[in-house]
Amino acid sequence: MLSLVESIPIVDTHEHLEAEVDRLSRVQDPLSNFMHYVCDDFFAQGMTPEEYAILTDRRRPWEERWPIFERYWDYAKTTGYGLALRIAIRELYGIGDLTRDTYPKLVEAVKNRATKGFYRWVLERANIRRVIIDHGDNTGESLPKFDRDLFTGVIRYEGIVFIKNWRDLANASRRLKAPIHNLSDLESAFRRYIRETLPNFVGVKTSYPAYWQSLKFEYATFNEAEYALKAVIQGKEGFRDYAPSLDTVKPLQDYLFRVMLSEIEALGKPFQIHTGIQSSCNADGTPTNAVYNANPTLLINLFREYPNVRFILFHASYPYSREAGVLAKQWPNVYLDLCWMHEINPKAYEDTLSEWLELVPNNKIMAFGGDYGYIEGTYGASRIARQAVARVIQEKVDKGHWDKEDAEKVAGRILRQNAETVFKLAQ
Repeated sequence: MLSLVESIPIVDTHEHLEAEVDRLSRVQDPLSNFMHYVCDDFFAQGMTPEEYAILTDRRRPWEERWPIFERYWDYAKTTGYGLALRIAIRELYGIGDLTRDTYPKLVEAVKNRATKGFYRWVLERANIRRVIIDHGDNTGESLPKFDRDLFTGVIRYEGIVFIKNWRDLANASRRLKAPIHNLSDLESAFRRYIRETLPNFVGVKTSYPAYWQSLKFEYATFNEAEYALKAVIQGKEGFRDYAPSLDTVKPLQDYLFRVMLSEIEALGKPFQIHTGIQSSCNADGTPTNAVYNANPTLLINLFREYPNVRFILFHASYPYSREAGVLAKQWPNVYLDLCWMHEINPKAYEDTLSEWLELVPNNKIMAFGGDYGYIEGTYGASRIARQAVARVIQEKVDKGHWDKEDAEKVAGRILRQNAETVFKLAQ
């Protein structure tokens, strides 16, 4: 079964990779390059923000930073994040274990491989055919730097939807290239902007509400949103340090979120939304939100309001994976994506996939998206995912639930074909 699964070219539904040209232009420093997500497990042990700043400061000699890494690595290397990194350095660079003695060898191996075509080399080894890039810059301006034969992208509109104060409004106005004096100005400019930009992308992504607020979006009238916008504008008119409360601005955000969804629906694009666990790998190492604010059941009213928007619930909604499965079973417009889950908790990834395949029609499940900022992490995550998919499918066959033809069809769908269909990549 593993050979079958490994033969399938993957469509990777979610990555945060920088462009290869940007990666190669920097000093190749594994201690900073490879910290994405591993730092979550360092912070969970009590690593301080000051230690993190030193650890990722590539201007400092590695010998000065190594004791910090070593202090936390031995306890973190047994997690899913640690496993993905260990697989990557072993299979891509021939480094069996990451120690003070082997680290200089890793640095040299990374430097030697840092040449044009590096990303293609890694993706070919992983048998990843296409990658969907999500950049936090919101505009997708960096996308032209990528090899478009391998990469495509989603766009974010969070900087326009989640306006909190007059500075956010000013930034939105600049991005929209339109003066904003009232809600009619903002809405018309936003709709025009979406219609101009979204056709250049395969979908829309948002993570802001899961990390900073809540996935609950109440219905707001035009007048309620207009009132909230006036409170924001007030901050520009003489009260420069004034920021309305979230309760005050939330009707504006709720209204703009629906403006966005209505345009997504009209253009027939899918909508990726972060649900469940949040990374703690930020400047101070603490969660920015409570995980219950990212429960996918908070979105039910939107599933009902926008039946033609394909909502893709990210990260298996962990730890709300069963809730997510039920939502996909009940709602035709809800899809499931296990991106990031394979390295968050490899065992839970396997169990969740197994359950979902018996709960949800298999054309609604996407099984891989590395969610990494460095491509070696993508490789390590893909190895974890393929092995788990093979075990899950083999178990269905061994129990007599599926035959070989079922196994081949489902493996191809969840690793490639479903994503191609949802994002219209094959057209």
